[in-house]
Amino acid sequence: MKVYRYAALFGAACAACLSSGQAAHGQTPAVGGQISLDDAFARSLGEAPILRAAEAAREAAAAGVRQADRALNPSINFMLENALGTGLYQGIDGTEATFTFNQTLEWGGDREARTQLAVRQGERVRATGDVARQTLLFDIEVAYIRAQRAQADLLAAEQRLALAREVAETVARRVEAARDPLLAASRSDTLVAEAEIAVANARLADMTARNQLAMYWSGGGDFQIDMSTFDDVSAVEIEGASLTPEIAVARAALQEAEARIAVERARSTLDPTVSAGLRYFRNDSEVAFVVGFSIPLGVNDNNSAAVARASAESAVARIETEVLQRNIERQVASARSQMNIAAQEIAAIDQRLTPAAEEAVERARAGYAQGGFSYLDVLDAQRALTAARLQRNSALESYHRARTALKRLLGGYASGSAQ
Repeated sequence: MKVYRYAALFGAACAACLSSGQAAHGQTPAVGGQISLDDAFARSLGEAPILRAAEAAREAAAAGVRQADRALNPSINFMLENALGTGLYQGIDGTEATFTFNQTLEWGGDREARTQLAVRQGERVRATGDVARQTLLFDIEVAYIRAQRAQADLLAAEQRLALAREVAETVARRVEAARDPLLAASRSDTLVAEAEIAVANARLADMTARNQLAMYWSGGGDFQIDMSTFDDVSAVEIEGASLTPEIAVARAALQEAEARIAVERARSTLDPTVSAGLRYFRNDSEVAFVVGFSIPLGVNDNNSAAVARASAESAVARIETEVLQRNIERQVASARSQMNIAAQEIAAIDQRLTPAAEEAVERARAGYAQGGFSYLDVLDAQRALTAARLQRNSALESYHRARTALKRLLGGYASGSAQ
């Protein structure tokens, strides 16, 4: 009997230490206002460096489009001939000076092709930024679900402690009346201590989950989580779902690869350079107009290899898009299956397990008060009820994680709010 007494005292001391340590570090249960998922989204979006980086990348891509759409710069050329020679060309008296203005003509549509390529690159950058944004929102919702689970587990632990204390009071009265041995009181005190430790641990887990969620907006965890959505396992329709973010990136990359083919084909066309200017003859101080025309010869390089490489890269991008599409379809099917499995488990727990466990606790308590059951029957029933509640919380978390994964796969975070 002394062993059980010592165990009970030790457990109570551990719970007290945990609680005092929590208070010493200011880690008390949340007392602030309630935060919904939309609130978490709104706070986090204003603090995320990755979104600022994405915006800077979009600005860089827009500048790239403006740069690509600019025509080639002209050039000027100055040439001095017949200077510092011999005989009649000594000194500079017989010199001829030529000044020309030169402009390369992009006959192959180079400007349009490279501008279109820059536009496609900008679309890929924007799609990549959308992926970063939706991934951030997905991570926030996962952290929110984790905080909901922690708060639900804390409630289950508190319910277990309340029931353990009720049983301990009943046992204490029966021991005083000499209807149960002293060992029963020691055992019930030990279980109360275990329940107190479980509550303290659940509070720490709850506080940790809220702090981790608050890190997305560099805040503190002094708030409560909105639990109204945690018990909702109704059929989910992802409203506002658009193209899967990764598919959008893959398609943008494919369009970029196709635009690169056009650029390389445009480069295959030889661009001429025209020149016009004046020539000055020093001997008789006369001036004449000069024109010129030059074009490179495609003898050694017609850019055919570059076109072939761009075509091959486009084929690779097309195949990778198809592979990604199939992988996402499998992931969507898996997420839907996990949702269905979790929903069925929750329904079974609600319809069969929890009512049976609650009924068993009530019958065990009533029977124990009348002397029909032992306190061990009450404790077993209590454990079964607590296990059922925790199992339900686990199934709810699994359901919401699968729902969130499905929402992410279908692009449901495009609107930036909880759907």
